[in-house]
Amino acid sequence: MSIAKRIGVKRAYPVAAATSLHVNTIAVLAAGLAIPLAQAAGTELSAGVVTFAVNNPGAAGAVRVEVEAGEHKFTTTDIVAADVGATAYFVDDRTVSKSHDTNSRPIAGKIIQVDDDGVWVELGV
Repeated sequence: MSIAKRIGVKRAYPVAAATSLHVNTIAVLAAGLAIPLAQAAGTELSAGVVTFAVNNPGAAGAVRVEVEAGEHKFTTTDIVAADVGATAYFVDDRTVSKSHDTNSRPIAGKIIQVDDDGVWVELGV
């Protein structure tokens, strides 16, 4: 039996040292610590969309950031309906691709649905 059950898509992760995360941007996890997508090198895991801006001027983990996991819609230039179920990779905070660009893009998550105006991706670890 599990020790707890979580309903919903909110998560909170410790923030890397000397790091700021802005509202409505993507947070990724590097060695278990939240960093902005802009600082990612390609091996990080998707945490979700930042719900409240945070600034951690101190040591790693001194502050936590709240993120929203779950299905989020992004723009794309190369994902089509046949890619549903495949992995999407972050290009930037608004765009995903089916290309990892030689492992330089962090995994966004699973492609859930493709619409005329974008693609739904399941974010979060």
